Amino acid sequence: MAGTKTGVPTIIKLVRKICRIVGTYGATGLASSTTPEYATAVFALVTACHAFEALDDFPGQIDATAPFGPEDQVPS
Repeated sequence: MAGTKTGVPTIIKLVRKICRIVGTYGATGLASSTTPEYATAVFALVTACHAFEALDDFPGQIDATAPFGPEDQVPS
């Protein structure tokens, strides 16, 4: 259905931002500032982010560079 909002683009954008922040500053004090479970969840999210980006260099965007995702147009 055209015009349906799912929130997926925003989720992808914000998860990638979290990954960049953890990559830039680290998260060594996260468990002591929050809870160990929260820190584990953040590290799992970062791991998932890296796996997602390994599958497609620009996830959610149409591009012509490898690796290709399902939305990409593979050059002939």
